[in-house]
Amino acid sequence: MRITIVDIIGVLIIYQSLIFILSLLFKKKAKPLFVKTLIVICLLILFHFCYMLFEKYNIVTQKNLGPFFGLIYGPIYYLYTKSLILKTIDYKKFSLHFIPAVFTLVGLILFENLILDKINLIGLIVTIHFIAYLGIAISTLFKYRKLLKNTTSSFYNISLFWLEILIYLQLAIIFVILLESYFQSFVTTDSLILIIYSLILILINCFYYLGLKQVSLFNGFKEENVKTSIGKEYVIPEALFNLYVSKLNNYIEDEKPYLEFEISLQDLSDKLSISPRNLSHIINKKYKRNFYDFINNYRLELVKQKLKTSDSPIKEIMYDSGFSNKATFNSLFKKNTELTPTQFREKQKN
Repeated sequence: MRITIVDIIGVLIIYQSLIFILSLLFKKKAKPLFVKTLIVICLLILFHFCYMLFEKYNIVTQKNLGPFFGLIYGPIYYLYTKSLILKTIDYKKFSLHFIPAVFTLVGLILFENLILDKINLIGLIVTIHFIAYLGIAISTLFKYRKLLKNTTSSFYNISLFWLEILIYLQLAIIFVILLESYFQSFVTTDSLILIIYSLILILINCFYYLGLKQVSLFNGFKEENVKTSIGKEYVIPEALFNLYVSKLNNYIEDEKPYLEFEISLQDLSDKLSISPRNLSHIINKKYKRNFYDFINNYRLELVKQKLKTSDSPIKEIMYDSGFSNKATFNSLFKKNTELTPTQFREKQKN
């Protein structure tokens, strides 16, 4: 029996999955929804790679369970995405997403020979199923970020860009798997399998370490908030609208709430005694901006003013103007002025 590099990486994947599961299970702190989902992902990867290892060395009698595992990965990724965004998830309702996997498992057990004749077609369907779920997960992330921009002024730590990158990494893995499955005459199979296993090892480590960095202060949205937003038909009576606009402008000018690092729509709503929905509608209609851009526009104007009149370090000006993250600040400033803060200051001096 010859042990290959692929076998070694496979064992590493199993080992890492087991270590992550144990470390998550034995954490004394209460487990947020996304941590529980992460445990399920690690369990799935653990069982899948144990099965593949046992199948390779004829330790298991039931062959070709790959389609069953493949049909689970898509819903699990989608569940993980939702668990990072939402406060609660209806697991009974979500369990319907796993019905195709259950039927496939039964079919593989009872009608193995019949299904083996169609294994290539089934493999293609499973791949399309997985890609579709990854697409739904990315779409959910985009909706989530749109909602964040309507409710928060600073969301760098909870933007979940890292999860989007991991989904793209998973799509890259699928692409390599397709190469290995359908274009073996053009590429070296062993090399592709090694690439696939290496990418999966990277993926599981990223899920664990990046997933646990999810900001604990963020408690998640309600599902209906992610699905819906204020429609164009929503209207506030003109007199009340103008009153709210005046109230908002006066408060912004007098209290300068944008200087607070983590000011949110709800915070401003509480201060003004205007409902979050009305306040969001006013900002969108009157200023043609979401809440994120509305607040950060005031911060940027203050930064530009200080860069013109002050010799203070740029980092100090950034913090004094309400920005808490350098990457976000630089990105917004460049987008607003087409210059870096340093270039802007030098241009003003010249």
